[in-house]
Amino acid sequence: MNITPTMVLVALAIAIVCAIISVIVVIRKYSMKHDPVDYPLDQFTKLNLEEQSDLFIRKEVTSRVISEDKK
Repeated sequence: MNITPTMVLVALAIAIVCAIISVIVVIRKYSMKHDPVDYPLDQFTKLNLEEQSDLFIRKEVTSRVISEDKK
């Protein structure tokens, strides 16, 4: 069986369509949902930070501000 240029183009078109569908499915499945979570953290969590220490393992240092939202 000989492979014709038409068969190559059809196979390429099918491969491109499958790749596009796969990318769309992955993006939709793992996209971030921006719905607020209604979970009562104050009732189910207890955190008491008494010490602060820094352990530098790598050169990159990041920081985050933890705000206290009291309602």
